[in-house]
Amino acid sequence: MSIQIVKPGTGEMLAGLARFSELTRCSSGLPDMGLPEGQRTFLNVLGFEQPEGGYSPFGNEARARIRHMKAGFGLSFIAAKPGKGVLMHAHDTIETFMCIKGGWRIDWEGSDGIESVTLGLLDFIACPVGVNRRFECVSTDQGESEALLLGIIQGESPRGVYSQESMRRMEEAGTLSVEQA
Repeated sequence: MSIQIVKPGTGEMLAGLARFSELTRCSSGLPDMGLPEGQRTFLNVLGFEQPEGGYSPFGNEARARIRHMKAGFGLSFIAAKPGKGVLMHAHDTIETFMCIKGGWRIDWEGSDGIESVTLGLLDFIACPVGVNRRFECVSTDQGESEALLLGIIQGESPRGVYSQESMRRMEEAGTLSVEQA
């Protein structure tokens, strides 16, 4: 099978450039982000269409720097302070994480209850479709106030759903109404 070779101009190539220092930080857009333990920031690099029903994995307000390409996945940096992360949730596509700075714990609902693994520098994990999972910053690098996790999720319009326990927590805290659920 052959691949059609193209020769783009500089402008077309640079439209696909995302410099970390120029990424927009977004700390809202998901109902658990209003909880003390759910505070985190997305620095969305490569985006996808917002899903119908459910929530976008990177929040409904996080605008990707590169949105014109249909890559088949989304990529975002996630920054958080220790003790902060996301509530238990699942996706309809594969979600992966790589630790860039600090330490991160990934929890999931396994056959024997809640299980977890801690990611250190450049450690990577892929979460299967439909598995309830969460992540939490557990440590920062010396002199840093937050850690950095790279999140990559498959699909052009992936959908996320919170676990029933997470939904109850958000309803009790007033960050999620029954109509949003």
